[in-house]
Amino acid sequence: MRRRGEGGTPPVGIPVAVATAPRAPSSDVPQSGDPAGAVPARLGLLPPPEEPDALEAWYLNRAPYDRGPLAGATWQGELDRAVLWLDTLPFDGRIVELGAWIGFWTVLLASRGEVSAYDAREDRLTRARQRLLAHGMKAHLHPRALLEGAEGAPAGLLLLPFLLSQLAAEPRARQVEVAHSWLDKGGRLAIIDLAPPNLDPATLEQATSEMLGAKFSGIRSEPLGRHLILIDALAR
Repeated sequence: MRRRGEGGTPPVGIPVAVATAPRAPSSDVPQSGDPAGAVPARLGLLPPPEEPDALEAWYLNRAPYDRGPLAGATWQGELDRAVLWLDTLPFDGRIVELGAWIGFWTVLLASRGEVSAYDAREDRLTRARQRLLAHGMKAHLHPRALLEGAEGAPAGLLLLPFLLSQLAAEPRARQVEVAHSWLDKGGRLAIIDLAPPNLDPATLEQATSEMLGAKFSGIRSEPLGRHLILIDALAR
């Protein structure tokens, strides 16, 4: 079973910016998940934007996605904890990432084994490829709808980063089914996602059990504080 060796460290600079052409400053303030679009992003949840440059700013807490001094510091701290958590999860076999986005987690996964990373947008995969090259890492990157069925050998570890929180109940349940179909029996599902405000650990545990219990066992969930939740489980 693969574990990060004693004293091993993840690749430096996760998340790390990739050099991009400068863009004109914008005064537009992104909106949070508020359906009315009335809550400035820094005052509420910041769902990940679609465009690669915007995603860079979202991860790195840059304008117009800056969360403010205090929330920005806790965001970075929780990202660091998520990196350490993912870096030490035990697994056997190959790694699959559904929702590679621009490769922040792909780099870390590639340091642990063979990775097949999927995303619906080719421009995001291009950014992920640049990030991998900058770190001297390799992965198989595939443009593909994330709800399509599994391909290749069953995986020992599957990561869903910032995906389930963006889906309504029915597509979320379908995504969980698809994730299960990729995994070998006993394979590990890992979820890094956004936390609702004032999340109670008991509420998270109950919701996670209801979401995953039919297909997974050994379910563990942890809210990191203000921004992120970590979940892992084993495929039945």
